[in-house]
Amino acid sequence: MNAWLNLLRFLLAFNVIVFHIWNPLARGAGPVAVLAFFFVSGLLITQIVQETYSSAGQAGAFLLNRFLRIYPQYFVAVLLGGVAVYGYPVLAEHINGYLRRPVGMSEWLPQFSIIGLYDADVRLLPASWSLSTEIYYYLLIGLITGRSRRLALALFAVSIPVAALCALHVLPFDFYGHPVGNGFAFAFGSVTYFYRNAVTLGRGTFLVACLAYTMQTYGVPLLEDSDLDNANLATSLVPLAVIIVYLMRNNPVAPRGAQFLNMLGKLAYPMFLTHWTVCIFVSVLFFGGRAPLDAATVAEGWDLFLVTLAATLCLSALFYQFIDKPVEQIRRAVRPKA
Repeated sequence: MNAWLNLLRFLLAFNVIVFHIWNPLARGAGPVAVLAFFFVSGLLITQIVQETYSSAGQAGAFLLNRFLRIYPQYFVAVLLGGVAVYGYPVLAEHINGYLRRPVGMSEWLPQFSIIGLYDADVRLLPASWSLSTEIYYYLLIGLITGRSRRLALALFAVSIPVAALCALHVLPFDFYGHPVGNGFAFAFGSVTYFYRNAVTLGRGTFLVACLAYTMQTYGVPLLEDSDLDNANLATSLVPLAVIIVYLMRNNPVAPRGAQFLNMLGKLAYPMFLTHWTVCIFVSVLFFGGRAPLDAATVAEGWDLFLVTLAATLCLSALFYQFIDKPVEQIRRAVRPKA
């Protein structure tokens, strides 16, 4: 993966955390980042299929590789989330209403399978609902549409009107986050991979796209005083696509710099998974049970955010060192067989 894309993944994870833990500063940063993650997933899954698992007979290796990428860190994060929720149940629910003890198989099963978390009322890892949406498109793009430019275009062509109907409440699915409503983000990423060399992008266009995306992440939601704006969410993918294509084709990085950026990209996934769990422990140890929602203005909540962010980075580094790196050795053994 391009080192700059790894930096982008880290920044997207940061935006999710600041949205959750210091929301008055970044009202819409989380949803915009989630849609960007969907776009990046569509692009990268298509790249992986085209460049590593191009034969239909390699589907098993592709699925094993995806399982190893997602689930080992996820299982450990779920266990930590369970410790936090069972240890501090009242505080956990105060911090996030989804952080409650699962009851019965119907609530426990999605916690470990990921499938079904979007509709779950109980989540040991609240942010992981988006993974349940991603898994559907890992399968659809990875096994079917990502293998052909025509199929990728067909998915994109179908997903655009479907998304519009969801946004207009004609279809009974949420526009934001639902596998039906947000299929266009994955499809757009997949199509972008196939056409990444079709246009010429200069530095000026790249800078304008960076400015537009920054405004859509931070400026527009603050001006609207709203977390969700379907139009802003959808159109944010246009400058994001420009940014990603430019980064894929330009700005080579020195080996040491690339190693550092790649490490930041590795931290993005555990950051995304664990920040709510970390917030519970940080609140208990340092802030007397304060929750992010207790901050009503931008001037409030910065201290809880900074300590939570620092602790999340430390925990994510441990995940990278003791879970991701050993599992990566197995994943490398899978790839040559493909």
